[in-house]
Formats: sequence, C-alpha cells, structure tokens
Amino acid sequence: MARYTTLSPTELAHIVAQYPIGTSLKLEEIPGGFGNSNFKLTTTDGEFLLKICDEKDSAELNMQIALLQHLHQHAYPTVYPILTKDQKPLIHETFGSVMLYPFLQGEEPLPSPNISAPLGEALAKLHCIPPVAGLPRFAMGISQMHPFLKEVQDTEFAMHPFVRSLKSQLEEIEPLLNLPLPKGLLHGDLFLDNTLFDGEEMVAILDFEEGCYDTLLIDVGMTIIGCCYTSDHQLNLEAVRRFLDAYNAMRPLTEEEWKHLDCFVHYAALSIAFWRFRQFNIRRPDAHRADTYQEMITRSAQFKGKIKKCL
Repeated sequence: MARYTTLSPTELAHIVAQYPIGTSLKLEEIPGGFGNSNFKLTTTDGEFLLKICDEKDSAELNMQIALLQHLHQHAYPTVYPILTKDQKPLIHETFGSVMLYPFLQGEEPLPSPNISAPLGEALAKLHCIPPVAGLPRFAMGISQMHPFLKEVQDTEFAMHPFVRSLKSQLEEIEPLLNLPLPKGLLHGDLFLDNTLFDGEEMVAILDFEEGCYDTLLIDVGMTIIGCCYTSDHQLNLEAVRRFLDAYNAMRPLTEEEWKHLDCFVHYAALSIAFWRFRQFNIRRPDAHRADTYQEMITRSAQFKGKIKKCL
C-alpha cells in the first residue's frame, strides 16, 4: 500500500468537519496503490473513500475535479468526488490535498479474459468523450523522462543499468511517439487496481489522477500492460484479443494505430517502470519496492512481437 500520510484523531476530525458527512466512527487503511494514502472512512452518514493525495498540488487537484465533473456530464462509469461544505476541494495545511468519494461496493478483479471486454468498452467510451480544456500531457512519459535523465547524470544513478537502458530506448522509440496518431482524453494508468468489478460486471473505472490529453494509443498500450497479464506477469493473449475486439468495436483503431501498437505497449510499460524506479529508488526510497520496475520490463518482453497473434 502507498501510505505516506498518517492521520491523527485531531486531523481526521478536522477533515470530516469540512464535509456534509456526519461524524467519524471508524478509519481503516486500504491496501493497494502506489501514489496515495487511502482509507475507508465510516461516519454516521455512511461509508467513504478518503484519499490523501501526497503528490498533487491544488492546481492539479482542481484539474482532476474539473475532469471528473466533465465525465459526470457524459455519464461515465467512475466515482465522483464529494466537495466540502463550501463546495471547494480541501487542502490541509500539514499534508496537502484531500479527496473524498462515496465508497462503492465491489472488488479489484483477478486477471481474467472475462473482464477484458468490459474494459475495452469502457476505455473506448472514454476515448470518445471530448477532452476538457487544460489537461496536461501524459505525465509518466517522455515529458518526465528527459528531465529525469538530466537530474541523475551527475549522481550515483547515472550508470545504473535501468537508467542507461531508459536513455537508449528513448532514443529508439521517441520518433514513433511523435507520429500524428489520434489524440484525446486518456485515463493514463488503467491497471486492474484502478477498476472495480462485481464478479465479471464492471462497476467503475477509478483514479483519474493521471487523466491527460495525449495519443490515445498510450492508453490502449497501458491497459494491455496493466490488465492482460497473469499475477506472475505472463501475457494472456486471449485477454488481449477480447480487450482489443471490444475496444475496436466502439472506436475502430486506424491502420497506423494497429501498425504501432507494439511500440506503444512497450512505451506504456517503460513509463510505469520509469515512474516506479524514480519513486522507490530516488524520491521515496523503499527497499521493498525498489525493484518493482522490473515487473514492467518482464511484461513488455512478454508482449514483444505478439501483436499479430492478437488480431
């Protein structure tokens, strides 16, 4: 679990008092996730998801809320935030941004081809929604990788095998990332732990914190990397086929997108590997997670050259 913030009883009472949700009865940690501190909050008015956004400032929080309000207008299946009594997002003076949501019933699904079609439909529906103004570019990609490579060039990490590989791979794939492929509204991080299912029926797509405007194929590649593998990181080709069939039925991929899908699956994996390496080796060193970036390298290698088998 990503747990960067610990709430004292006084801090919790202060947060709850800002919302029209009664008084606090119970606070439980929620496992899973990498970038926030997540809690299940039970109050006299019901159950809620309390999220401490450890790495989002007020501008980013407002952009996220604007995006979710935009999605609400298009009846998109996600969970929408509860605003404070004065209808504003909450910024706490000690630990920063707070988001509160209704607590939806459902579970993170196990990897299975049976959930791939609902994911394909949901992602295609998202990609058909016009983007809200002011969205950033994809935050875990080249826009962050280049500054990172400059930051570490005079440090102990400069010669790390992953850093050297990242630089080499960027030089190889960057021209393809700049091709004039369809762009639009992206989720940016569609892994299984950002979905909620009731059995094999999808309840919601969660966590639009990386929502952005960029090449749609990034999201397609990300969902393959995040949702079409077994728990031991083995590629499930049937899951990929069902996902692509469902997606393509609602938003048909262009010939150029099919041609470059393999590259964008690799780019998605590289982006998550980069984020995890930087997060757990440099920004917030964590010995237990320092090597989790290698999982994405394994997944990318599993997919390479398999696109024809998915068609």
